[in-house]
Amino acid sequence: MTGLLSRSRGRPTKDRTDGREALLGAAVDAFARHGFDGADLRGIASAAGVSPNLIRVHFGNKNGLWTACVERLAEAMTPSLAAAGRLFDDDSRPLAERLRDAVSITSAYYDAFPNVRDFVLRIASEGDDRAAIVTEKILRPAYEATRPLITAGIAAGIIRGAHPALVYVLLNSMLSQPPRFPELVARLAPDIAPSEARAQLIETVVSTLLHEPRATAARVLADRSQKDPS
Repeated sequence: MTGLLSRSRGRPTKDRTDGREALLGAAVDAFARHGFDGADLRGIASAAGVSPNLIRVHFGNKNGLWTACVERLAEAMTPSLAAAGRLFDDDSRPLAERLRDAVSITSAYYDAFPNVRDFVLRIASEGDDRAAIVTEKILRPAYEATRPLITAGIAAGIIRGAHPALVYVLLNSMLSQPPRFPELVARLAPDIAPSEARAQLIETVVSTLLHEPRATAARVLADRSQKDPS
């Protein structure tokens, strides 16, 4: 009886699986907002709605929780990386069309994980060890998956950039907007409904980064010169 009563007191503990997932979600948000040193374990547990001792049960300590967050973000990125690889291999479709799809895939990842940008930036500014882990687990795999497609776009003149890494950084900077981005845009431009902000952002990124292939542009210029010899 005493044991039953002791378990009934205090914050209720969620199912072990649900509690772990809730902690990961709250921890990603906390690390993104406050960095590794600033994130508070009790605050993370409170946001997850679980007992703080569940952190020790699932992750051991703060570093274990942070490492699990990196693994979760990397794991969630796997389908997007595979999709990017298939886009590069699909010669049956125009390159410009596949590049447009790559923009949409990248945007969808940030829709699902809006805090990943701040998570990465916070850690990158705090220390070499954790920055190296984030680079190898998240940044480098994402870049290597999209690099062949970006390189092909540069070679074809569809992307006007000097180096695929710079294009990759620019693309992700444009798409990784904060969670309240739609509301912010609506304040600046009331004619853009929050529900349409992300779609319009994708269109803007596409029109900014992707251009007519060089061959097409050259053909247009040739046609113009034939029509107007002067």
